[in-house]
Amino acid sequence: MTDTTRIPARPWHGLGDAVTILAPNPPDVTFSRFLDASHESGAEPFAADRIAAIETLSSAFLAHPLLRQDAASTAAAFWMRRAQVTRLREEWERRVQFEPGVVRVPVGRVLHIAPSNVDTLFLYSWVLSFLCGNANVVRLSQQRPVLVDAMLETIETLSRTHEVLRQGDRFVTYAHDAEITTALSQWCSHRVIWGGSETVAAIRPLALNPHASERVFGSKFSYSVFHAAGYGSAADADRTRVAQGMFNDLFWFDQMACSSPHVIFWVGGEADVSAAIERLGSDLQSEADRRGFVPEASTAVLRRIFAFELALDADVGVRMDHPAFVEVRVRDAAGLTREYCGGGMLRHYRLDRLDDLAALANEGDQTVTHFGFDAASLHALAARLGARGVDRVVPVGEALAFDTVWDGFDLLDDFARRVRVR
Repeated sequence: MTDTTRIPARPWHGLGDAVTILAPNPPDVTFSRFLDASHESGAEPFAADRIAAIETLSSAFLAHPLLRQDAASTAAAFWMRRAQVTRLREEWERRVQFEPGVVRVPVGRVLHIAPSNVDTLFLYSWVLSFLCGNANVVRLSQQRPVLVDAMLETIETLSRTHEVLRQGDRFVTYAHDAEITTALSQWCSHRVIWGGSETVAAIRPLALNPHASERVFGSKFSYSVFHAAGYGSAADADRTRVAQGMFNDLFWFDQMACSSPHVIFWVGGEADVSAAIERLGSDLQSEADRRGFVPEASTAVLRRIFAFELALDADVGVRMDHPAFVEVRVRDAAGLTREYCGGGMLRHYRLDRLDDLAALANEGDQTVTHFGFDAASLHALAARLGARGVDRVVPVGEALAFDTVWDGFDLLDDFARRVRVR
């Protein structure tokens, strides 16, 4: 462990042997040299060359034979397309115009600690910071899926023709090492930690550059709320759309993303709720069959174990006749524990009124996906849930849709500084 009371001026010197550069990796620039150079450079937010690089990366992902077959990678590519980047730039310009006495500049040097459970999240964090004009070091897990390596290979290839990628960004990996992370934390002017609460607890105590800021994203819990009678009477096309969205919310990352729902709260009478649960189960299994989805055998075992353990502590009914997922009808609040196993474990719980959901929320909750409620009801719900900790209220199918406001914090603001001019 580094002695954080005596940190040399540039403690990142000598990290080259311990840190593996994944991309970009020009042969004539050592990691220390890159860190030194980025420490002294600045860039214009939403500069033309940065926008062009992200647009090219989007096209390359969509043309990649592996990435274009993966739904999450394709979603990331569409999020990086020129139309979306243009909307981000326009949002940036609106903020500039709104504060005429402020000059917005890049925060400078950003260290991203990427999560291992959501393959594409590192891209969203990096792209926003990159467009804001920052230099970036993105630390990725040593155990990466093949999709992430394909993304990195694409970035490496594009860096040969886009100098702006080559100069200011490094995607790296290294073993869990507090000394390395401390050195990089002294290099950065903003540290962003994406990961579970254990990751946050391990990294947050490491000494940060005294002039730097930090944003952490710990473990979160998410759920859905449905109007039972509204779902039961919905047109077939609407129910199909909901099933498609629910499938994406659940299975893109094996229900392990913080924003994936684990409980479905049903608002309505007992008869309407029972009928709606039956109908949604049938619709969701039909969607899984249409996509040819079959869970891993180990996943099927784990969710059964979880369901049986839940039954030991709460009044529940367990249903296992759907191959893609397990359903648990929870009859008392003891079954609403925020522990989860992922892999297609759905708990159902009935509420008399939408307002009753607020009493069950807490600061560890993140996303509520919804179906069947009007805008006024949702805004009123958001006010009550937000006061208790919930960060997002979005339609079913958008649980994993990335936004510049995440966990209640504005990343465009995080990746920039305000210079007051009088």
